[in-house]
Amino acid sequence: MGLIVRFELASFAGHPGDLALFAFSSRLYYESGQFDYLFPSLPLVYYVQLAFYSFYVLIRDTGFSDPTFLFHTNYMIEGIFFRIPLIISDVGIFALILKFTGKLRYAALYLLNPLVIYLTGAWGIYDSLMMFPLVAGFFLYAQNQRRLASISFVVSGLFKLFGFVPFSLLALETLLQRKWKEFGLQIGSAIGLTTLTFAPYIGNGLQDFYVGILLRFLGLSGALTRGYDIIAIFSGARFAGSSPFIYVGAGAIAILFVFHLRRSRSPLQVLLLWSIVGAVALNLFSQSEPQWLSWPIPLSILYAYVTKREGLAHYTYFYGIASAVLSITILQSVGYLLLGTPLVFFQAIEAFQGRVAVYSLSVATMLLILLGYLFLKPVKFKIEVIALVALVYLQAYFWLSIMRILPV
Repeated sequence: MGLIVRFELASFAGHPGDLALFAFSSRLYYESGQFDYLFPSLPLVYYVQLAFYSFYVLIRDTGFSDPTFLFHTNYMIEGIFFRIPLIISDVGIFALILKFTGKLRYAALYLLNPLVIYLTGAWGIYDSLMMFPLVAGFFLYAQNQRRLASISFVVSGLFKLFGFVPFSLLALETLLQRKWKEFGLQIGSAIGLTTLTFAPYIGNGLQDFYVGILLRFLGLSGALTRGYDIIAIFSGARFAGSSPFIYVGAGAIAILFVFHLRRSRSPLQVLLLWSIVGAVALNLFSQSEPQWLSWPIPLSILYAYVTKREGLAHYTYFYGIASAVLSITILQSVGYLLLGTPLVFFQAIEAFQGRVAVYSLSVATMLLILLGYLFLKPVKFKIEVIALVALVYLQAYFWLSIMRILPV
């Protein structure tokens, strides 16, 4: 069912802006032989897209006529080929969770998660490419294959920089254990893989990566982007850089990871926990994007199994539903994904005053509840959690949109 829905959505829905960029970069290479050094993501994403796009090129070379759907910027079958590596990644994550937990229910909580389906099938964004080697890294770590786990985390980070968060924690653990050779191999493999990945960009696109991606991720570029995080919204900044709190959070996570590691008998549990906290911190305090909300989902499912927190596993599903609804209605509009143009169908929930602030407050609430499931006593998922999130959304809607008590 999860695969059918993904392929059906991929055939006609999509994010016109992102897919236009992906299509341009792929067409540029296969039509002129030119490499797009300004590709708006990490190089590894571009390489994967080019590999799968080659099959689409072969089909078009046979004379196949690919139709467009309404106002979308890509062709219908072309859009499916952009989704194929993402869908394969989702299936891979499903298989890894199933292998790790031995429970189909836990694996299904990921594969059928509405947020993941929305990002992979409807939007066409590539976060699943990052999460597949990320989950594989934890799977390998659980089997005590630390070197392979380290490499897997690096590969994940080369799709999206978040993969370097668990890699850094793993390297810190190795350093604390004074395994100098192992530490050297981890750092060496990271440098080697990164250099290999960026080799075609040397002398061409490194400056754009350095300023537009790396420094932006670290909050050091000074670039101002649309702020969705709660710090930016309630500081009155419509366009902002990362909050300085992200550095405090990074330092706190590293310190708490060390203390927790020394007291715990389960290094896997510690690594999972603080990687999830890292994902939450990035969503709260950095120049986050709505797709980043998917990062804690597979890790939380693994952590729920390891710590017997079934309520946490079930919460990830509600979290996915709410995140998808908020992102679609507030940040994009239903018409944008379905028709390819920002047409508003439901004015009251898609185009109201202060909607981004309502989104930020609702998302922050869900992330804090997630932290509660991580750190507090294990409890079952209850209907009251849904009521709490709905109440926060409605209160935020009333005070920030109707009463307009803040200039947001």
